[in-house]
Amino acid sequence: MVEQAAEGGLPMRKWPAPLRALWHAELPARGRQDLAFINALGLVAVLLCVPLDYSTGPQTFATGLVLRLGIVVPAYLLAIYAALRWSWPIRRLVSIVPPACFATVATFLGTFQSGAEMSSYLMGAALIVLMATAVLPLRAGMLSMMVGLSLIGMWTVWAALPLSPPVSGESGALLAYLTATMLVALALPIRTDRMKDRAFLSDLRSRFVSERLVAANAQLRELSHRDDLTGLPNRRYFQRIFGSALEDSIKRGDGLAVMMIDVDRFKHFNDSHGHLAGDRALRQVAGQLERQFAAPGCTVARYGGEEFIALVERCDAAHALALAETIRQAVEERPVLTGQGAKVPITLSIGVAMRESANTAAGDLVARADSALYDAKEAGRNRVQLAGEAPDGTTGQGRCRPASQA
Repeated sequence: MVEQAAEGGLPMRKWPAPLRALWHAELPARGRQDLAFINALGLVAVLLCVPLDYSTGPQTFATGLVLRLGIVVPAYLLAIYAALRWSWPIRRLVSIVPPACFATVATFLGTFQSGAEMSSYLMGAALIVLMATAVLPLRAGMLSMMVGLSLIGMWTVWAALPLSPPVSGESGALLAYLTATMLVALALPIRTDRMKDRAFLSDLRSRFVSERLVAANAQLRELSHRDDLTGLPNRRYFQRIFGSALEDSIKRGDGLAVMMIDVDRFKHFNDSHGHLAGDRALRQVAGQLERQFAAPGCTVARYGGEEFIALVERCDAAHALALAETIRQAVEERPVLTGQGAKVPITLSIGVAMRESANTAAGDLVARADSALYDAKEAGRNRVQLAGEAPDGTTGQGRCRPASQA
């Protein structure tokens, strides 16, 4: 909708309803303070006219004081209050009244004068309307209503008062000139409205583009951290998480486990059942791993090929081995459905390494888990072994034992 409105150069009244609603929704933030400030300036202008009335004589001063303080000042005060408190439809209607009141009162006071003083009042009336037309943050339609009300008030006063022929002719010619000037001045808000509409659409389009870019960048970051096949975090993401988790574990002084997980005889599975079945097997294993490592402080990622790696924070060896054994059993109990409709069991070998000291390096911990995985493979596969223990349960360099014997 934004693109169509911008490219077609449509005026706001022809925009789709949702776009117009968005435009109106942003009005309070854009126009409330501006409208109140401009009406406050109009109020100041009214008060500054009081000395002018005084300089023209006591009758004009007395009449002007009553009319300005009784009509124009309350109109501006009401407009200021409406701008700050009331809804946009009401405050824009209220804001077109004070300039019309100002112009009508000024015209009335001007008809009591003659010559230059009369011209000053009439031109002052027109000037306040022209200034309001230029500065009020209203659409051209509302400003046209304001100019229309002002002209009706000025011409009504001029026609109703009994003026001498010389004064009537002079003031009528001046009023006609000022009327033409005010009507021509309406071209400015019409052009301004078009510029504001284009600026709004351009800003809206920029915001939408920015939001799409932010969303696209977030999606790219997410994709850069995810493995395409399994949907698990990839090795790069794991390494970033692993480094900070290891530092936190050292600071806290609690346990941290790393597990290297490998699908047993996966090459033979691929050769026997095809790569599509192999991909299905990896996705199924990844789903099981994601469910088992869903707790806070757990992270699992695809390390490469049929290998996965997991990190468990705030745990001891017994907890890590029990979790690894649960995972091994869950995968073993759920065969993979091949393309031929057969169900083929798959198993995992898991090597577990625990952080042993404060100077443990991330690479050393992964290497120990990988060594434990190698020992699990050598000991017959489909088993969990802890780094540093032999299959028979004795302590050994680079050896492990099954979780069932832990």
